[in-house]
Amino acid sequence: MNAGGSETLTRFTLLCRRCDRPLTVRQEWVGREVRCPYCWSVMRVSSLPGRGRSVRAAEPSLAERRCFNFACPRCDCLLEAHTGMSGQPAQCPTCAARLRIPHLRGRLGLPEPAELLSAEAETPTPVHAYAASGQHAPRIVSGPDGTAVIECPRCAAHSPVDADTCTACGTPFTIEAASSVGQLRRDVRAGAAIALGIVGVVLCPTVLPAAAAVWLGLQSSLFAGPGRRSLLGLLGTGLGVAGLLGAAAFWYWALK
Repeated sequence: MNAGGSETLTRFTLLCRRCDRPLTVRQEWVGREVRCPYCWSVMRVSSLPGRGRSVRAAEPSLAERRCFNFACPRCDCLLEAHTGMSGQPAQCPTCAARLRIPHLRGRLGLPEPAELLSAEAETPTPVHAYAASGQHAPRIVSGPDGTAVIECPRCAAHSPVDADTCTACGTPFTIEAASSVGQLRRDVRAGAAIALGIVGVVLCPTVLPAAAAVWLGLQSSLFAGPGRRSLLGLLGTGLGVAGLLGAAAFWYWALK
């Protein structure tokens, strides 16, 4: 009895603004734009009606929609949304946590931190990055020779069954391969380490570029934790060490 009453409170009737047909919508869809299955017109779920009443849909927003990326507050993986989705609840396809899509703020249009709505500790984290996407999840199929392979949900290419990413388009299969804010930070540090390392080798008497390359390279590789080390960071560290050795040799002979 209580379950039925709760279900009634979470759903209500919305009247299409074009064909006036009644549509059943969910309470959490308020402010969201939906499409009428009868006339295919786009409308906005305006507000909650009174008990037992229906509400007429509002006109869709005419504001320009801007696409942006934000980090999942639970697993730190990068997610994509647009401004028409801001403020709406969603689910991370990587860790299945429920979150609220953030708004953009400031003149630069940077996204606010996403709000974590629920992330049960006992909820198992999916093995595959797209496991929560249902039919869009990677599938294990048999290849021409009968061996098991992963079929990419984006380009349908086949990859080895132990692959972390698609060999054709780079779509991540596992959480370790999914793009995250931490990975972007490591990549930026690795790129800066390589650039400063090259400068440190060319201008070896100036010690600072080479020292900075070593520091950033270590931050990107050795200090990133097991399974997350960056080969580019190691390359930047090597260039920085070469620059420091060149600086030591230069000043040794210059002061001798």
